[in-house]
Amino acid sequence: MAKKVMIFSSVHGYNDSRIFHKQAVSLARAGYNVELHAIADFEERTEQGVRIMGIPPHKSKLHRLAAGWTLFRRAMKSRADFYHFHDPELLPWGVLIHWLTGAPVVYDAHEDLPKQIHTKPWIPAKIRGIVSRVVHKVEKGLARRLPAVVTATESIRSQFAGAGVRRVQVIKNYPLPLPRLERNAEEDDVNRVLYVGGISYLRGYREMIAMMDHLPKELNAELHLIGPLQHIAPEDQDREALAAKRVYLHGRIPFEEVQQWLMKGKVGLVCLHPVENYRESLPIKLFEYMAAGLPVIATDFPLWREIVEGSRCGFLVNPLNPEEMAEKVAMLLSDEAKRREMGENGRRAHEEVYNWQVEEQKLLQLYQELA
Repeated sequence: MAKKVMIFSSVHGYNDSRIFHKQAVSLARAGYNVELHAIADFEERTEQGVRIMGIPPHKSKLHRLAAGWTLFRRAMKSRADFYHFHDPELLPWGVLIHWLTGAPVVYDAHEDLPKQIHTKPWIPAKIRGIVSRVVHKVEKGLARRLPAVVTATESIRSQFAGAGVRRVQVIKNYPLPLPRLERNAEEDDVNRVLYVGGISYLRGYREMIAMMDHLPKELNAELHLIGPLQHIAPEDQDREALAAKRVYLHGRIPFEEVQQWLMKGKVGLVCLHPVENYRESLPIKLFEYMAAGLPVIATDFPLWREIVEGSRCGFLVNPLNPEEMAEKVAMLLSDEAKRREMGENGRRAHEEVYNWQVEEQKLLQLYQELA
């Protein structure tokens, strides 16, 4: 009889790339009976062998906290062989589930939570340091009571390992394998520059828009920002004013449509601000651009430099300098041979190194060890 896995999140949508398309589908394909509980606008359905049980979108922060109790009750009814959750706010529930059931419970740490505290605009700047230290102690203290922690990067792993967590497995958020499709971006005269992911000021929102003022008009460039807006002021969302600069906001779109946009673009941007939380991160958008054969313009962090220069797939810039960003984008848009060469280099690096198939084996091995 197949072992049952309950994956759950009180924050992420059911079709989250890491949670559903990678982990849940990989486990189902490996023969596990997978049940996914996450935010959805439906009660239940099955996709790619995964039974999805929806929880309603949150109407308030209180409602979001109450979702933890809902998921705990579902976990008790599930009687799963494994539990795998994806939000730090669910740590107390995860510890309780492990204590009551004795089953292996896995905490999946997507982000460096203590460093992330320093970027939260709703936390007063004067107390962020204190809050960050408290969060670090609480998160690591609860994690020590679980059989395993999964992290998205090596730097997050080192924090948990250093705090005495017994089993920590790095499973990087590399993209799923993409079929080699003939890019259709070269078939028209529009030079689409893409940014895919959460959109905020710290992720370069204003600088990317300002960059458009420095691009030569004859390049016929458009900037397409694809992803949810996060704490963007209303005056910075004037779509008519943005369209005059040839900037277009698309919001959150389905996973499949993201792939279509990647095939229509010519350059991918990942110009995040030089804040501590981003320096050791591995943004999925960087690897999605590479997988789609898009040359990249990225922030000059040491870790990202190793990836971009090592793969020869793009240029590194100061993300606070829109003119420098525009210079590198213009170089790629005006040189088709260079653009194709860097795009192909990124694609090759994706196929050989930066792909989900490598990480999938780590996930399956972890479950074998926990069993």
